[in-house]
Amino acid sequence: MIDSVLVIGYGNSLRTDDGLGWHAAERLAADPRLAGTTVIARHQLTPELALDVSRAALVVFVDASHGPAAGTFTIEWLQAPAGIATGWSHILSPSSLVDLARELYGQVPDVAVIRVGVESLGFGDQLSAAAEASLPGLIDAVAELIADHAETHATRTVAVDRRA
Repeated sequence: MIDSVLVIGYGNSLRTDDGLGWHAAERLAADPRLAGTTVIARHQLTPELALDVSRAALVVFVDASHGPAAGTFTIEWLQAPAGIATGWSHILSPSSLVDLARELYGQVPDVAVIRVGVESLGFGDQLSAAAEASLPGLIDAVAELIADHAETHATRTVAVDRRA
């Protein structure tokens, strides 16, 4: 069945801001706007997640990154995988995991990758002030992204039904 939304927050929960995906997943799972959404937290992306990815209409990955400024985030929509055979490992990137889902199960969901800028990657299970401050906006952005996707998908379905 391909009509679900999957959010995967990932990173090392014992390396301060690298654990942001875990903190975001915890808040997203409790947010009533995401009722019916599957939210999971993982230390890293592994091949075992390919089945879950293949069963979703939308997958949102949330991770810490050195790219954006500390406490800010970017949202990138992944393009459909090229279908190029890749050597699989026990650690995957979002695009490699989606490509694995396509390769194994023939399904490619819409995919958004949210990267949140880090301030600290030291040892500890608490986020930096900047990362903590980014969470409310991040949670709102994910909820909005999911709502927009559902609206767009419903519009597409109605249009197809009218032509039938």
